[in-house]
Amino acid sequence: MKPTTANSRRSMKNSTQARTIMFADVVGSSSLYKLRGNSSAKACIDATLSAMCESVLKHSGTVVKTIGDEIMTSFECALAACECAQSLQQLCGGNPAFQPIRIGMAYGNTLCDENDVFGDTVNDAAFVAQIARAQQIVITQAVFDALGPQQMDCQEFDRVQLKGTHEKSLIYRLHWESPTHSHNATTVMSIHNITQQLESHRLTLWVGEEQHTVLADQTPFIIGRDRQKAHLHVDSNLASRDHCRITFQRGKFVLVDHSTNGTYVSPTDAEAIYLRRTEYPLTGEGVITIGQPQQSSYAIHYNT
Repeated sequence: MKPTTANSRRSMKNSTQARTIMFADVVGSSSLYKLRGNSSAKACIDATLSAMCESVLKHSGTVVKTIGDEIMTSFECALAACECAQSLQQLCGGNPAFQPIRIGMAYGNTLCDENDVFGDTVNDAAFVAQIARAQQIVITQAVFDALGPQQMDCQEFDRVQLKGTHEKSLIYRLHWESPTHSHNATTVMSIHNITQQLESHRLTLWVGEEQHTVLADQTPFIIGRDRQKAHLHVDSNLASRDHCRITFQRGKFVLVDHSTNGTYVSPTDAEAIYLRRTEYPLTGEGVITIGQPQQSSYAIHYNT
């Protein structure tokens, strides 16, 4: 199967133009190979990719390329891209012959040549595709805005920091589940309601008598040895300058380790978890220690 040959790809001239970029990723392919064996699993994944490519072409889209178990596509019309994404989820979500998929989309200026598409919009689409879970469609604010009066059934999903930016922006989940769902109404939380919801989430950190209260919109919260950069300074040789950060992702505070020596998280009534260049959601109560287990004299207590 070669869905990105000249026969299936619409021509893209060398140009810079606004487009909607969509990544659609097959979910669970690794476990499928283990469960069904190489031949059967590959046949199922190939059938899923072929069906997706065919649907993209029917919605006036361009199949740019396949990347493993994922397709990258381009649309001149944001509405057509969203309708295609919904069609893909309806196709793969209700047919046992296909694997589930997840979809991410972004809109903006792209650099197009005969064989590929480049630019920040491509990076943003790939980024939100990784945020999406199986049978979800996640779109950026720019896609939602590009729909204009032809708004669809979306709702606020998260605030994220897209790659290369310093500010957080809204991303939305585009619904597809209802077979009778209408494109005439948009369900989106107001900025006031979003702010209220974010302020309802708070994380308390304390070290001795030093205490910090972190709200969702005050992240990332930096813990480290660099006094100029860290919100919570750690005076320890085991600490990196930017040792770890606390971010807010999909309704939870998440500790993300960037360090050389790692970070230990000890939830109340649970064993300590060692993190190094990975992340862990902070829920309930517990203790964070830098570079060594909980016996450390420098312990950061947390409560959510």
